[in-house]
Amino acid sequence: MSDKDNRGRLAPFILAVCVLFLAVQPGEASYFRQKESDIDPNVFRIKEQDFMGVRVGRDVALIDQDGAARTLKDFEGKPTILVWSYYTCDGSCSAVNIELKTLLESVKNQTLGEDYQVLTLSFDKNDTLESLKAFRTYLDLPPEWEKNWTFALLQKPEQIDRLTARVGFKYFWAPQDKTFYHTNVFILLTPDGRVSRFLYALTNTDKDVGLAILEARQGDFKLNEVIDFAIGLCYSYNYEEGRYTYNIPLFVGLGALFIGLSMLLGSVLLFRKKKFNKEGT
Repeated sequence: MSDKDNRGRLAPFILAVCVLFLAVQPGEASYFRQKESDIDPNVFRIKEQDFMGVRVGRDVALIDQDGAARTLKDFEGKPTILVWSYYTCDGSCSAVNIELKTLLESVKNQTLGEDYQVLTLSFDKNDTLESLKAFRTYLDLPPEWEKNWTFALLQKPEQIDRLTARVGFKYFWAPQDKTFYHTNVFILLTPDGRVSRFLYALTNTDKDVGLAILEARQGDFKLNEVIDFAIGLCYSYNYEEGRYTYNIPLFVGLGALFIGLSMLLGSVLLFRKKKFNKEGT
């Protein structure tokens, strides 16, 4: 069943779920913000809509944490959260990956390995398996996550610039600080390897991550996830804020549909009542 069919059949149910969901929601939570810096964060802002639907590249050759040869094609079949990092980073890269780990621990009804996977990929040509393993060890992932959160290097480092540019990821080396400055972002990929959503680190919650994973699944949800799917439709991604906010057009549309159906039903009942009274006289 297609995503469009699901929406059509579930419209009345979705309206009820959204109304109930809004009624029980607390006020907006506080979101973490990046610390002030001399560098304008807008420099690293991705023009997201220019990259939506872009395929990273199926035949890109990787080397994973075990030294095994892989390709991006190996990660197709389920949504992937791609995190560009470099493994000798002593600050933001480890913080970003740890933040993702923390968020995923709180995501409900979406299981790492079953519903999605994570790929942390180095953009530093000087990274090695040794620096990769040290970085991975520092994150201290749960044992059950290790098979489904892959850390990797590009087999051909000369491809780094082409691949990062392909998905809008920006970075540059600052010799005076001996560090990379770069975009801190989680890139959601669909099961066929296309960009589905960008979520900036330190500005999103587990709710946003869960919605992005559900969205990346492109309507492929299980029967017991109908409520999650309906709640997901209550939100839409806000490009200005970089997170999911209430889907006002959906509420307006469903509200108009509900009012229209109510008026139609009322007219039919009134017509039948008048006809009955006329026949009874």
